[in-house]
Amino acid sequence: MHSSPRRLGALLALGLAVPLAAPLIAQGPPGGYYDPVDDSNPAALRQTLHAVIDDHQRFPYTSGSTDTWDILELAMEDPSDSTRIVELYKNASLAKQGGGNSFYNREHTWPNSYGFPDNGSGNYPYTDCHLLFLCDIGYNSNRGNKPFRTCNAGCSERPTISGGSGTYPGNSNWMSGSAVQGTWETWMGRRGDVARGLLYADVRYEGGTHGVTGFSEPDLVLTDVEALIASTQTGNNESLAYMGMLAVLLTWHVEDPVDARERAKNDVVFAFQGNRNPFVDHPEWVACLFESDCGVGAPYCFGTACPCGNGDAGAGCANSTGSGALLAAQSGSLSFSHDDLVLELSGMPANQFGIVFMGGSTAGSVFGDGRLCVGTVHGRFPVRAADAGGSLLEGPGIVAFTFAGFPPAGWITVGVPYFFQGWYRDPGGPCGQFFNLSNGLELLFTP
Repeated sequence: MHSSPRRLGALLALGLAVPLAAPLIAQGPPGGYYDPVDDSNPAALRQTLHAVIDDHQRFPYTSGSTDTWDILELAMEDPSDSTRIVELYKNASLAKQGGGNSFYNREHTWPNSYGFPDNGSGNYPYTDCHLLFLCDIGYNSNRGNKPFRTCNAGCSERPTISGGSGTYPGNSNWMSGSAVQGTWETWMGRRGDVARGLLYADVRYEGGTHGVTGFSEPDLVLTDVEALIASTQTGNNESLAYMGMLAVLLTWHVEDPVDARERAKNDVVFAFQGNRNPFVDHPEWVACLFESDCGVGAPYCFGTACPCGNGDAGAGCANSTGSGALLAAQSGSLSFSHDDLVLELSGMPANQFGIVFMGGSTAGSVFGDGRLCVGTVHGRFPVRAADAGGSLLEGPGIVAFTFAGFPPAGWITVGVPYFFQGWYRDPGGPCGQFFNLSNGLELLFTP
């Protein structure tokens, strides 16, 4: 594990661009990475997930060898120009400068002053690149160690490069006050990244000692209690530390879903540290861990009895990627009144078009390169394009959606089962039919 990061760091130190698609950086978790995870209930998920992401490889904050500057400049590389980075709060594309420059520095999304201010060789959260982001120097100073909260029109605006409107919330960051009593509201396009970084910290750091080096680690806990956060700011490394606000971060996680840039950062940090942010790979686990909602929907109709031997027991029938597509809840709940459910259709060929459709019964007939799992079709949601990772999202607003020529708003009835499935184009599919389908997903909405 050490030779690859050092080679990457050396290239960066020479000013040579290293593309994100370099063979040293794999996309997505390796096969079996999450196999030990038990997501049947919050306690089991926390215990087994912590065991998977614990005990990562630490790199120094600043060093003549590979350090957090090297990792972050690769992890936050501008996808359109490998000589530049895209920083967090202003969303500006800046030329890579390396450490000690006057344009951007490193933002501790969990402020190190809250629990781990002393950067010693055994301080793992201080240099954890899942918690660190490159950031405009002025904006990093503006944020300081303010907790993440929801602001209002009375706050001060810190716009992104798209420009500020002066009208809250717009496309801007917003701030007020200072320190523990202060507020920082991250702009809409990166608030989910920040939230998932802190949610990761809550699970990764649970006290005890590092399993390899034996160094003590803090227990980092997210909270909505300001007094607990204030008690953490002692000037010393603490065994228990708090940050917030948890309720806001959970909202941000839903408002700003995982995107390609966040997946790319996760892949790069994993290549160095050896651990992943699981909430980038499995956003649905947030609801189970922090809201005790461990099951949204019942999947069915997996890839068996597929038309040309292209079975995949854990998803729909296999497509041109070699695996099947999976329809599952990405975030939110089955609450009719909240209408916050987001479905994710993943495992599609990159950049192909797909749709989510639903009906009132099940089916099981061959259709294209897959199997049609939904009967009595009520309608379909809008056509959407998968991202480079082969995923698309549908929702929130599933309850309120009105199908053209189908049942009007109010067509979903609480307590009645509905059946959802994903359809997508697959020109290179194994059976030659140019399209395929995911598994089915049964949903039963609650009040």
